Amino acid sequence: MSSSRKRQLSIDVTAGLISGICCSGLFNPWDRALYLSVKNDRPFLSADHFKQPYQGFSQSIVQRAFLGSIYYIMQGELKYHMYPYLRHDLHASETFSQFCIGSSAGSLSGLLTNSISAIKYHTWGQEGRSFFRSSHDMWSNGRFSPFIKGTKATMARDLIFGSTYEVSRHLMKNKFPKLNDTNDSYLNFLCNSTAASLGTIASGPLNYVRTIQYATPPKEKPPTIIQSLVNVWNESKQHNKMSFFQRKFRVGWGTARVAVGMAAGQYVFDVVSSKLRNKL
Repeated sequence: MSSSRKRQLSIDVTAGLISGICCSGLFNPWDRALYLSVKNDRPFLSADHFKQPYQGFSQSIVQRAFLGSIYYIMQGELKYHMYPYLRHDLHASETFSQFCIGSSAGSLSGLLTNSISAIKYHTWGQEGRSFFRSSHDMWSNGRFSPFIKGTKATMARDLIFGSTYEVSRHLMKNKFPKLNDTNDSYLNFLCNSTAASLGTIASGPLNYVRTIQYATPPKEKPPTIIQSLVNVWNESKQHNKMSFFQRKFRVGWGTARVAVGMAAGQYVFDVVSSKLRNKL
């Protein structure tokens, strides 16, 4: 590996981990409450969801930092390696290039983080359980199966989210040239949060499926993506569809969480990357 590639990789990994640690600590209570609200089918603001907002966090800070950083690391590496090839060698359009970066970064990060996410969600579902205790229980009750459940839903969700996020950011920057000014952090934050909101809404059904699969006990086989979507569609027939899907897919609190979290993470990643490039 050349020195320039090693330098870029070290920048992406360092900036990604710093971003992951910051956002994991800041948004952990929000994430836990969202999961419990779906699992228990209760309103997001139920008091029980916030009784132990940092349950298991100290035992799994490394894992959560990885979860929060991997998309940005993939994004940085793909922009360094894939983007020039797409644009200059294949002469692909800017929009298509951003789509490829987003979908690749999303699906790869989903694949790499799914098992850790499954353990994390199991920890939230059991009061007083540590990350490693949950790992042991999952292994005892289902061997490999509990660790790989939700993989397809996670990869599909993150592919849809990543491609929507990157393409939307690109289109907004073309529409509003001032967004290309890296010093205008407010506009860039607004652009990134809006793009993340669109990505969250587009990938909402797959995120719901993923949560349902994670919430399935280790000894049971989780429903497939199709089964989960058919079940929620049949359930919606007894309700007002607009409000029902808004509640089930957490369009509101869930959308806001991803919008703010992604924009904050992108901001930290970009700032740290810029400072590291200037020093190295």
